[in-house]
Amino acid sequence: MVDPIFSNKRRRLNRARAMRAPADSRWLLDRMAEDLADRLSFMTLNVTNALLIGHGARQLADSLGADATLLQCDLAPAPKVHLVADEDRLPIANASMDLVVACGMLDSIDDLPGALILMRRALRPGGLFLGAMLGAGTLSGLKGMIQTIEASSTLPSAVRFHPQIDVRSAGDLLFRAGFSTPVADQDMISVDYGSFRALRNDILGAGAGNALNSRQPMSRELYSRARAEVDTGHSEVFAPIFLTGWAPDTGEVKPAGPVKGFGGAL
Repeated sequence: MVDPIFSNKRRRLNRARAMRAPADSRWLLDRMAEDLADRLSFMTLNVTNALLIGHGARQLADSLGADATLLQCDLAPAPKVHLVADEDRLPIANASMDLVVACGMLDSIDDLPGALILMRRALRPGGLFLGAMLGAGTLSGLKGMIQTIEASSTLPSAVRFHPQIDVRSAGDLLFRAGFSTPVADQDMISVDYGSFRALRNDILGAGAGNALNSRQPMSRELYSRARAEVDTGHSEVFAPIFLTGWAPDTGEVKPAGPVKGFGGAL
């Protein structure tokens, strides 16, 4: 049996910490949720029952009709969360939802293909799936800095960043999960930082802290050097991937492969 890459305990802690984070540190999750809500507003879809996994209830509210029922599922308990469950173990009946939205934590699931299959099965024929997660290119500045510091010193190197999915692979996963007309596209967001604390707060506010099973905390020396580098001025990248797919309707012919995304070639 292959050891899991991610720790479910760490994932839940990261999500709970993001929920408690100041609003200005959750800007990335808010931006991802707003993008999904915008996409939904352009869709022709009658929604009676919707499932939200993760962040975005406030953003989705305006795009859902007044008669729609929103079921909220998350990794960590919160006052408005109805279900606490991992994305690859959803306790949702098949063909019970018109809309499934997953925002924020898909990038740290061990069985992402299995989770996408469960979400597709939860949809009624013709139902819509929308997802957002951080993809390849995220934190490339910090990653390069840490690697440079470790290479130029006697500090031991370690795996400190999550493996990241690229937009092409994300589209392939949607197709393999059985979605009709699967689309994956990616945004690149560059942010300038003047302090390590601000960067750290934004990472934690996005729920993007280290959730690896083999997690190794930074040594005091590495932390100090990285902080000094960022404090002198640092540009960072966040690269969310957006997913769209439809549950095949009765008699629908499945496409031969993923559809080219708006922001990235598939």
